[in-house]
Amino acid sequence: MPRLKIAKFAAADMSIRFLLLDQIKALQDIGHEVIALCAPGKWVDEVRGLGVTVETVEIEREAAPLQDLRTLLALKRLFHRHKFDVVHTHTPKAGLLGPIAAKMAGVPIVVHTIHGLLFHDRMPISRQALFWLPEKITAMFSDYLLSQSREDIEVAVRSGLCAQGKIRYLGNGIDVSTFSPDMNHSARDRIRSEMDFLPVHVVVGSAGRLVCGKGFAELFAAAEQLVQKNRKLRFLVIGPEETQHSKSVDLSRVKPLIDSGIVRFAGFQKNMPDYFSAMDIFVLPSYREGIPRVCLEASAMRLPVIATDIRGCREVVKNGETGILVGIRNAAELARAMEALANDRTRAAEMGEHGREHVLRNFNQPQVLERLRDFYREIEAKIGARREARL
Repeated sequence: MPRLKIAKFAAADMSIRFLLLDQIKALQDIGHEVIALCAPGKWVDEVRGLGVTVETVEIEREAAPLQDLRTLLALKRLFHRHKFDVVHTHTPKAGLLGPIAAKMAGVPIVVHTIHGLLFHDRMPISRQALFWLPEKITAMFSDYLLSQSREDIEVAVRSGLCAQGKIRYLGNGIDVSTFSPDMNHSARDRIRSEMDFLPVHVVVGSAGRLVCGKGFAELFAAAEQLVQKNRKLRFLVIGPEETQHSKSVDLSRVKPLIDSGIVRFAGFQKNMPDYFSAMDIFVLPSYREGIPRVCLEASAMRLPVIATDIRGCREVVKNGETGILVGIRNAAELARAMEALANDRTRAAEMGEHGREHVLRNFNQPQVLERLRDFYREIEAKIGARREARL
């Protein structure tokens, strides 16, 4: 008999496959039954093939009141049918609907992992209040909150989202043996050749969904500025186009850079270490992050990282030591940082070395998985005590 029956719920199947699979496996390994729950998608069958039971439910990532109500009721029925001991939600929409449905279904314990608070410190106060509200609803209907970011914990308590005792640090981590520059020497030349990059080129890479919130508009604006000064610069972007997203990036404005081969798009890639190996600098000018996993991966690959000076990024990128932090929505500052590292390869290499050391010390995956297992040992003890009290 499984120790606990747990639902791991994220809106997107990609989140289950690439962000949560290791956590699911870690909980399975200590005897829990874990069922993944997400919207239908192309990664569902692969997750099932890796030994995980997956249930699907129709869920819209953006606001859709009628569909959200249908999803809420479907979740309630599903949670009641499975009789979960724990519903553990991830990502904003799952975190909003999942805890409410779980409480309606009588699930004993509801947990939500904060992958980055919806409101950030560069928003106007009015917008912060607007995005604070759904986070507050999630917190109210959750018994426990786990945070990937230490700074998010401080903000959650200070802003009144939750009491200190309700939230704890989980962190985020990566497999540093997979993301190791020592394992990917041959890939560099192959990828650069495929992208028509020459040995003399300095390749600036970025990765993420092609939406405005990831800062791609600023990246492309900075690229337009820089190529006039430095003809050796090239840009490599990894990630899926989000054509259905309301804030997808308009690529037509960078068509001249694409046509000239200065900017290359590689789409979604599973084998990210190979693509990191082709880069010389990594950039993430995002508006909001929890702990940006892609920056951890880039740092582990000994790349200097340029990121925005926001919560989450500040924990990963040590300004002036492992990379450079720049202002949000500031293409000019971003361009200056990229130019500085492109022109000083010694400094860039030193930052890359320090970045890998920082990840090894603070963001190694086994540390995170052990915190998760310890948390579930506490939950198991609480549920066990409740069961005994009823006997």
